Amino acid sequence: MTTAPAPKPLAFDALLSRSWALFKGNWIVALPPFIAAAAAMVVLIVLVIVCVTAAIAHGNPEHWSGGFIATLVGAYLLFIVFVIVATLWASVAMYGMADAAWERGVATLGDGMAAFGARAGATFVASIGYFGLAILALILLLPTLGLSVLVLPFATMYALPAVVSGGRGGFEAIGESFHLVRDFFGPSAIVYLVLYAIAYGISLLMICAIIPLEFATIPLSSDTTFRMPSIPLLGFSGALYVVTVVALIAYNGFHTIALVGMYRDLIAQPSRRALPPAGGAMLQP
Repeated sequence: MTTAPAPKPLAFDALLSRSWALFKGNWIVALPPFIAAAAAMVVLIVLVIVCVTAAIAHGNPEHWSGGFIATLVGAYLLFIVFVIVATLWASVAMYGMADAAWERGVATLGDGMAAFGARAGATFVASIGYFGLAILALILLLPTLGLSVLVLPFATMYALPAVVSGGRGGFEAIGESFHLVRDFFGPSAIVYLVLYAIAYGISLLMICAIIPLEFATIPLSSDTTFRMPSIPLLGFSGALYVVTVVALIAYNGFHTIALVGMYRDLIAQPSRRALPPAGGAMLQP
């Protein structure tokens, strides 16, 4: 009797092509960070207007009461909390929508909201765990010659997919990410390096936007004052910078889909030594 060969991890070129196909049909996966940033900007503008109006009404800062100063500090802390929650929502929503795209071929904002409602707590716990590991990596920065800081993002690359797509707890997801990277080191390293190399290549456009401005402001000959760049150059550099930022945020949607696809494929491998399945499965071609 012959047994069918065990399935191998998805080839990288197949992962990229299928992820790109899903992203083209579900570009909405990249939308949550834009929504979170826009909401944070609106809240910031409202808080600034309210605080400035109140400050003018209270007159000279020397006459401000302790209660008013505490209110200003509270408004600032409230904004920080809002940014944290908005960032958490954007991350969970993206991974929830990416998982829905692999599951059904279609993703909606509703999938992101559902994922946030179900997995926000576990994601927050995973963030705390990652923060602790980051502190440890910084402590080991010199003894490991910087290797700890480089390894940490790689070792935890599957943590968010494990939380949202795999249904893991926060610390459990970090542990599963370590297991998957260990068991499938080669495929994981290729995915990690190529995806981040693409992001780095896009970010290089920022240099193309900044360097011309730097050269344009350098004083000439004996003149020691900085020069004002021309309006066309300012417009070109500003537009290129904004386009690069938008491109990086949009690319994050594709990156999320690819990472979720890789995670779903790896947890379906019978040879893995990670935790028992808790959700998610490899999308069959």
